[in-house]
Amino acid sequence: MAPSSKSEKDENKQKSQRKHKEHIVKLLNRSKLSGQVSQRLFRKLPPRVCVPLKNIVSEEFLRAGHIFLGFTKCGRYVLSYTSDCGEDDDFSFYIYHLYWWEFNLHSRLKQVRHVRLFAGEDIYSELYLTVCEWPHDHSKIVIFGFNTRSSSSVLMNLMMSDENNRDIYITVASMPPSRPCTQCSSPAPGTGGLECLEHGYVLNSRYQVVYPFPTFQPAFQLKKDQVVLLNTSYSLVACAVSFCPEGEPDQTGQILYKKRASCPGTNSPVPTVLTASSPSSSQASPDSQPGPSPPAADQSQAAARAREFAADIFRRVQGRERDGLGVGSRGGAELCPGHHSPSRGRQPGPSDTVMSPSSASSSSPRSPPSSQDPSSSEPGYINYTRHKYCLQLPGIPEQEHAPSEYEDDKVQLPFTVSDVKGRGLQLVTGPQSGRPCVCVEQLTLDFEYVINEVIRNDAAWAAQFCSFSDYDVVILEVCPETNVVVMNIGLLLLAFSTPEEEHCRPNTYHSSVQVSWDLSTGVCHTVGIGDLTEVKGQTSGSVWSSYRKSCVNTVMKWLVPESSSRYINRMTNEALHKGSSLQVLADSDRGTWIIL
Repeated sequence: MAPSSKSEKDENKQKSQRKHKEHIVKLLNRSKLSGQVSQRLFRKLPPRVCVPLKNIVSEEFLRAGHIFLGFTKCGRYVLSYTSDCGEDDDFSFYIYHLYWWEFNLHSRLKQVRHVRLFAGEDIYSELYLTVCEWPHDHSKIVIFGFNTRSSSSVLMNLMMSDENNRDIYITVASMPPSRPCTQCSSPAPGTGGLECLEHGYVLNSRYQVVYPFPTFQPAFQLKKDQVVLLNTSYSLVACAVSFCPEGEPDQTGQILYKKRASCPGTNSPVPTVLTASSPSSSQASPDSQPGPSPPAADQSQAAARAREFAADIFRRVQGRERDGLGVGSRGGAELCPGHHSPSRGRQPGPSDTVMSPSSASSSSPRSPPSSQDPSSSEPGYINYTRHKYCLQLPGIPEQEHAPSEYEDDKVQLPFTVSDVKGRGLQLVTGPQSGRPCVCVEQLTLDFEYVINEVIRNDAAWAAQFCSFSDYDVVILEVCPETNVVVMNIGLLLLAFSTPEEEHCRPNTYHSSVQVSWDLSTGVCHTVGIGDLTEVKGQTSGSVWSSYRKSCVNTVMKWLVPESSSRYINRMTNEALHKGSSLQVLADSDRGTWIIL
């Protein structure tokens, strides 16, 4: 009913204004709790801090296809990228370039740098791009590229015949300096005019993931400064990139694996909050507590080998059938011949160590190299490498890196390192000789090795276990202060309904284990183990969907909102793939908009 008098109209107007003010107060209070000012707080900004993009960028750059992503965390630069696939879209590879533009509110954008992304890779489809910055490390950025499955190009259909594999591309690029250093202004004599390495290096890598494809979790993967966690489907790789100034000793500035554990089997207390928050763990019991338990007397080594032999047969049969559960995408040798599962006796790399005698009877042994010291106490499920790269001096022939017999992209990711102009850096094989260099560390956790050890030592249903056929790993939390990563490993496995029914065909079950991984020591500890849940009439997609929902619920229970000073800045081209465009590029910290 319409107001009957002017007084009623005024009263309604005052109520609406009061309601709007209360809404603003609620949003401000919410920002105090979360530590961030919501972008929905102010729908509009004053015109003096809103700049149309066409007023600060030449039209030739817009015609060249620049896609603007957003502001960097410091607010000094605006990032854009271009993708060029040539004149023939069906038989051309995509080439991506990233651009830095210096931003001043009342001036035109000034291009200060551009680098080629994912150099050396044949990219045959448009990529979802995500540019990320660490919480406090402002010296570099990391760019992720994910191939899409929606392209209809002939080349993509030829190259991507196997839909169980997806390519992940990574580039780590140093940021332009806010003020050029002495090396940037005047290159050192004898370097042929090479730029400063500290502000001018680029790393590129690529790896493949398989179904169920790992979730992209930048809020956890970049939570520790200078380190990026990469889930390759077979392993979790902690990769650290740092710059080593001239004259520093070789071990100075090491980020990962800084202290080695005295014994990989040593029990250490696990925080009760982790045990209580395990998404699918049962009530705490002595069987599910960390620390190895002695095997049953009647389970001899011969019985364990026989069980593994039978499990391998069932795994291969299910891998060939693939009747709805998609089992065997990683467990069967035929489906993934490039992967060396622990059950096939992969020879360890240079950093692999012999396990304790109690592990020798496991269904997944590893034989140490003949030159290795058997008394080494390092965990056998990790691999650590540290490589340094320096500028190639003029007049010195380039050294070719001889591949090691232990190199495997499931153990160590292949990185190519260059300067911003694309010139390759030299791998330092001997003493550093006091030259500045880029240091790349990789600490790798073997998922299948850990799964076997956790089940054999800590699972109450270990006697029923036959083999696991597939798994999915989700990071639940990362503590940058203690360097601990907590993860949940969902499992599809074959097990007998009771330990006595070993002569019957095993059934398919779903379960999960929760482990914590220390990036300083490389040691894993069991946090919790779930019960066996038989899979009846479910597809693998529904199993993994419900499992990931439970992981999200767990994360939300202990989620602490990112503060305004410590957050991971993310920029994506998701709007482009949805057929739309961003309305504004917002610098929320400084209250500035670029209107697109």
